[in-house]
Amino acid sequence: MKEFRINMSDEPGSLAELCETIASKDVNILTIVAISGEPASAAILTDNADATSAALDGMGAKYSVADLKSAKLDHKPGSLAAFTRGMSNSEV
Repeated sequence: MKEFRINMSDEPGSLAELCETIASKDVNILTIVAISGEPASAAILTDNADATSAALDGMGAKYSVADLKSAKLDHKPGSLAAFTRGMSNSEV
């Protein structure tokens, strides 16, 4: 899975334009997080990394891509703590 971190302009509609452009490539955004700062950015996960890159390139977006690792955890308090402790004990 890949995370796309996109630099965003601080203008009304810029996030909508980003989402519409990605959707126009028939890509589903699975997760999005808006990040304040200078510049503001959005981090997204999608169901098609290649098409996402094409959409972002087509709109001239400035972005970076990072590989992500994921794990399915139980939906209960302490699951993430136990998982990360196990990683730490394994020196990951």
